[in-house]
Amino acid sequence: MKLNLKNFSFWIVSITVLIILLVLTFSKQGFYDHYIQKKNLTELENRIDSLKKVNDSLSTEIKLLKSDTNKIEQVAREKYGLIKPGERVYKIRIEK
Repeated sequence: MKLNLKNFSFWIVSITVLIILLVLTFSKQGFYDHYIQKKNLTELENRIDSLKKVNDSLSTEIKLLKSDTNKIEQVAREKYGLIKPGERVYKIRIEK
């Protein structure tokens, strides 16, 4: 009879520990959820850093466009194809 009681106690404790581990791992506040949230946080922080760099470069370009006439001319020529009066544009075609 004692042997069965020890065996029964072992199984009860084992099942209880297993249930606790499953709850800690897969519950809403569990280890797995924590891992996923931490991974998402890292990805978002990397994206924020990347967007900050883009924002800084755009801010620098805005400052240059507001103050530097050479930059304004460069953008007008390259992006919009504008030319000064009396200038000629020569387009060179490269054949393959």
